[in-house]
Amino acid sequence: MTALHAAYRNELTKLLRRKKYIVFLIIGAVICMLWAILGGLASGFLGRMGGIAINLTPTPMGALGFFLQILIPFLIFMGATDLITMEAAEGTMKGMICRPVERWKLYGGKLLAIMTYAAMYLALVFVVSSILNQMMGRPLGLADFGVSLASYMLTLPPLAVLATFAALIALLGRSGSLTMLLLIAAYMAMNVLPIIFPVFAELLFTSYLGWHRLWIGALPQGFRLVHIISILAGYGVVFFMAGSLIFDRKEY
Repeated sequence: MTALHAAYRNELTKLLRRKKYIVFLIIGAVICMLWAILGGLASGFLGRMGGIAINLTPTPMGALGFFLQILIPFLIFMGATDLITMEAAEGTMKGMICRPVERWKLYGGKLLAIMTYAAMYLALVFVVSSILNQMMGRPLGLADFGVSLASYMLTLPPLAVLATFAALIALLGRSGSLTMLLLIAAYMAMNVLPIIFPVFAELLFTSYLGWHRLWIGALPQGFRLVHIISILAGYGVVFFMAGSLIFDRKEY
């Protein structure tokens, strides 16, 4: 485990040294602030015009949907592309695999680094949106705060599955731009397919990115809950094992 931890720290350091990832963290905070300001202005304007009351203040739960469905998947794709495809294209991967570290641990370290960044982004959105909501909206009670925190934590398992999928595709890409294009196209297709063919709604792992909603209020029946967890776990295991095997046998 020492080698895995060392590989993880090295990959996370490389990721955070790239300025664009720090910039995207700042962008996340700015989006929450703009949302709060524009929401407050819109609420006041509509209230003066016709007495319509709306609330666009970025509560933790209100902000989660946008970041979970759009921005964080994009950042996961970008992290997988940088740590796998780009390193292979630039020739730096060859030096890394020469180290006395098993390849699956190096691959696992990359995945853990990507997921750590996603968790950092979620934590930032939660903290900023919570502060803005306390300042500009209706303060959350302890129970509501606990539900919001639990919901953010529950998003990590489906995001981890998405990260293993992104890493697998990144192993097959030959250039960064092509890999990002493939990942975005595949993600969009997996989000559109359930709309056209509802049968895919329960088959595609991307349908469960918002599975935290299942845990809010009444839980689904035990069999259905086990079914959903099994689908996510199955996808995660298959993607990780396939990626590990490809990474172990690939020539750099």
